[in-house]
Amino acid sequence: MTDHPMRLNIGAVEVPRPADVFADLLQAKILSGELAVGTQLPPERLLVEESGLTRAVVREALHRLQQQGLIVTRPGRGGGSVVSRPTAARFMSSVDLQLQGFAPGTQMLFEVRQVIEPWCAYFAAERRTDADLAKLVELNERSRQALSDLATFIDCKVQWHTALATASKNDLLSTFSEAVGRAILRQTDDAAHRDPKVMARSLRAHVQITDAIAAQDPETVSRGVVDFGSAWVHAW
Repeated sequence: MTDHPMRLNIGAVEVPRPADVFADLLQAKILSGELAVGTQLPPERLLVEESGLTRAVVREALHRLQQQGLIVTRPGRGGGSVVSRPTAARFMSSVDLQLQGFAPGTQMLFEVRQVIEPWCAYFAAERRTDADLAKLVELNERSRQALSDLATFIDCKVQWHTALATASKNDLLSTFSEAVGRAILRQTDDAAHRDPKVMARSLRAHVQITDAIAAQDPETVSRGVVDFGSAWVHAW
């Protein structure tokens, strides 16, 4: 018989934080539709009574839901928390932040663009409006006029990619495309665009893509995924 007690080697047991448990419970009710958008949540004091949690814990849970865009909290008399949904802008901000933290290499980002952006163009050819097309054409012309002004040229190209994604009428594709574009811009040295040949090649790619969208023929754009080749990569 040993004098030392037997150890089970189970390690430390992690206990969920009450605020996280309560936030997850409310989140599930919101995402399932049990709490519909526009529903006014009970006042804090009633949430405290019903949950048996402290006011500080309830407030922390509500703050987390607010950060997630699942509720909107209005302060003061007559205020309170109302069920909401994350906006496209909030989603875009979240994806952009995640990409900054993940920090993928430039080559990886270019490969993602090669997958996403041709399909943005494909759907743009199907769904673009006259205003969408006019914006793309205008930006191409402004880029042409700015071939001797690098800062303006790059700004026009960034706007062109955003306009292309917008013309796809697919908010999810548009969000990912714009987030990837921002990440590429952050990692790309302006000096890489200063070569007149690179700038001219970029403009030609944009014009080719715009012409295919103007024709409103998705199959033409689909073939362009192969025909344009590296144009998608160098469309900065």
